[in-house]
Amino acid sequence: MQILGNIFNAMIFISAIGSIFTVLSLFIHHVLRCPLPLWFPLCGMILFCFPFLSSDVFLISPEVQEWLNGFYIASVIWMCGCGVFLIYDTIRFMLAKRAMKDYHLCNSDRINDICSQCTAVIGLKKVPLLYWGTLEQPICVTGVIRPAIIMNKTIIEQLTDTELFTVLSHELTHIKRKHILCERIFDYVCILNWLNPISWIARNDFSLHCEIDCDCNSLKLSQGKFTETEYASAIVRLLELSAVQAPNSRKRIGVLRFALTKQRIKRSTAKTSKIKDKLISAALIVLLILTIAFSTQFSREHFYPYPAYNTGTEYSAGYHE
Repeated sequence: MQILGNIFNAMIFISAIGSIFTVLSLFIHHVLRCPLPLWFPLCGMILFCFPFLSSDVFLISPEVQEWLNGFYIASVIWMCGCGVFLIYDTIRFMLAKRAMKDYHLCNSDRINDICSQCTAVIGLKKVPLLYWGTLEQPICVTGVIRPAIIMNKTIIEQLTDTELFTVLSHELTHIKRKHILCERIFDYVCILNWLNPISWIARNDFSLHCEIDCDCNSLKLSQGKFTETEYASAIVRLLELSAVQAPNSRKRIGVLRFALTKQRIKRSTAKTSKIKDKLISAALIVLLILTIAFSTQFSREHFYPYPAYNTGTEYSAGYHE
C-alpha cells in the first residue's frame, strides 16, 4: 500500500503539470487564435506521462510515511478506475476487430485505382486495404500496425474523382504521419489520468490538431494534384453528404462540427510566413522550457526530501533543560 500511495502521489504531480500545459495550449490556440504545430500538443501528451523532476528528489520516498486513510482510498479508487477503463478499451477494440470481419473489401476499380494513385503521390510504400463499412463517419482510418480505410459506400460513390482523390489523400496522410498511433497512445495516457477531466479535453484537442496537421500536409504532399479550393470543397461536400445520409437527427452533423471544419479549412488555406512561423515556434519552445523548469522547481516541494528536511536544524530526541 505504501508503494501504491507513492505511485498515486506521483500521478497527481504528473497530471497537474500536464493540466497546466494543456490550459496554456488551449488558451493559445482557441483564445489567441495562434496556430500550433503538432509537436506542441505532443509535448503535452509527454507531460501527462513522465515527470520532470529536480535531480535531488526521489519520485518514491524511501521513508515509511503515514499516509491518510482517505489518500489510501483514493489510491485504490484510481487503480480500480484504470482497470475499468482498460477493460472497456480492450472490449471496444475486440468488438471493432470483430466488426471488421463483417465488412467487405472494396471491389470498385475506380476507387481502388484512385487509392493506388494517391498512395504513390503521398509517398506510402503499401496501398492500404479498402473496406465498405457502416460506421458513423463516411470514411476513416483504422489499425495501427496494419492500417485500413473504412468507407461508407452510399456516400463515397457519390464523390467525383477529384473529390475522391482529395478525401483519400487526407486519410493516407493520417497513415503517413502516424496520427492513429499517437491517438492510441493518448488513449492510454487518459486511462492513467482518468480522474483528471483536463486530460480528456487534451485528448479531444489533440485529435483536432491531428486533423489540422493532416490538412496542411495533404496539400503539401499532393504535389499540385488538387488546389486548396478543391480540397476545402471536398471536405464540405463530404460533410453535406454525411448530414443527408444520417439515419436520425441524433447522428446528424451538428453546428460544432461545421465550426471545427471551418477552422480546419481556414488554417490549412491560410497564407503562412516563414518568419512568423519561426517566431511562434521559438515562443512555444520557451513556453515548454518554462513549464519544465516550473515542474522541476515544484518537485522540490512535492517529493522527498521535502523542504522541512532541508532546514539545517537538528533536533535531539532527548529533553534539555
